[in-house]
Amino acid sequence: MADCDSHDVGAGLTVRSFAPSRAAAFPEDTAYLALVLVDGGPDEAGGVDTTDFAHVYRKLADEGLVIVEVPTRPGSALDDSDRALQWARSVATDTFGADPGRIGVLGAPGSELFATELAERVRVRKEPPVLAQAFTPAAEAARTAASLRASLGALPAVRGPVEPAIAVHRRVEPATLAQLDLLTRWDTTDIETIRANYSKVTPPPTPVSEHVARADDVVPGTDGRPGVPVRWYRPRAATGQLPALIYFHGGAYIMGSLAENDDRLDRMAAELGCAVVSVDYRLAPENPYPAGLDDAETVWRHIHDHADALGVDPDRLVVGGASAGAGLAAALCLQLAQVGLPQPALQLLVYPMLDDREHGSVRALEGGAGHWGLWRLEAERLTWQAYLGGLDGATPPATAVPGRARPSELRRVAPAFIGIGDVDALLDSNLLYATQLSRAGVPVELHVYPGVIHGGFVAQPRTRQTRRFLDDVHAALRRTFGTAETDAAEN
Repeated sequence: MADCDSHDVGAGLTVRSFAPSRAAAFPEDTAYLALVLVDGGPDEAGGVDTTDFAHVYRKLADEGLVIVEVPTRPGSALDDSDRALQWARSVATDTFGADPGRIGVLGAPGSELFATELAERVRVRKEPPVLAQAFTPAAEAARTAASLRASLGALPAVRGPVEPAIAVHRRVEPATLAQLDLLTRWDTTDIETIRANYSKVTPPPTPVSEHVARADDVVPGTDGRPGVPVRWYRPRAATGQLPALIYFHGGAYIMGSLAENDDRLDRMAAELGCAVVSVDYRLAPENPYPAGLDDAETVWRHIHDHADALGVDPDRLVVGGASAGAGLAAALCLQLAQVGLPQPALQLLVYPMLDDREHGSVRALEGGAGHWGLWRLEAERLTWQAYLGGLDGATPPATAVPGRARPSELRRVAPAFIGIGDVDALLDSNLLYATQLSRAGVPVELHVYPGVIHGGFVAQPRTRQTRRFLDDVHAALRRTFGTAETDAAEN
């Protein structure tokens, strides 16, 4: 008798599995798994379509197949199918003893098109292919099972990971999981499609906080370099020379802007009583390395050398950023060490993009990210290629790829704060960089937050761990600045 169970796969979707009895024995070492997409929407009477193929699924399970029924919903049928596939890949081995790299997607009557469309999504994302075909419940079970096993067994073997990098249904904080569907759908055809996807989810401008004054400026260029646009954030009630954070936005070195960080930088200025300078550095591929780093150095030199006139304390300057911006901050510290310029008091690295080499947590993306809104391996490769394009294939220096820095290059850089979620594709490179810094004698404070994805550092956190992330960043800055917690409003 087949074993039947229900499974919550997220976003209110529950699927049913029919697996060979745990007491049964089959000659195959690994079972094959097939999703059956059925219409789970309202019927003509306004109720739920209760068409039940359970007796068919049980017969197929008795023949050694694992069947997962996916009740797709009107308006989200394809996303429901995709969500169920990601879940199935992540649990296939441990839960069912099935092969996560050879999965069938069967469209029941009325849902055949979704099976085909899901297979195309998988192909475009360059994930392990799926077998898409119609499901015929009236067919004889033994013949259907034999045909499915033969077709699934004929799928090409996949080299590398076949399971999603993140089993989102069990690894991501529930409140974050509920927001994943709002993320962009990455089209990694080229840099322009990635940028277009990113622009669709860029939030609208944030109104200026009543506690903060914003001002746009241009730092003059030197030595033939162009001027660099910046945005200042200052607490309105502050007086005297302020500690300051020089901040570099994220965007994988190819995208991003000043405006998208207004909310978090307003909050920093208000709560920490510091100035913040956000840098609009040049982006690849139009301006590959070292253009962005040159802009970062231009801003650092200007602010450090003109601190008195700018109303900031040169001994309490921090450089930092998120993702590629954090990678740029790390590169700036390496650059300053090379040319013998003063280091900042701290490098604040929020899930930094540090290394073009594909460490384990990035390589795991070959099996898929686990959700269509999470960063993909092709995007990682394209953006590094764009940023390093000016090197013409030469081995990049540490100032381009800080993760490649040797201990001798790291010994003179500023103390570091590194924060990252444990379901972030950049985790392994961040852990390695923290280790390299520590071995070089550089003080490093490392935080890894369970269930937090890339992008989890936000101005208004929704979960326990993202609140910890924000609190830890602010605490590190307070210690560096030597300031007490202020009573400024959080919003």
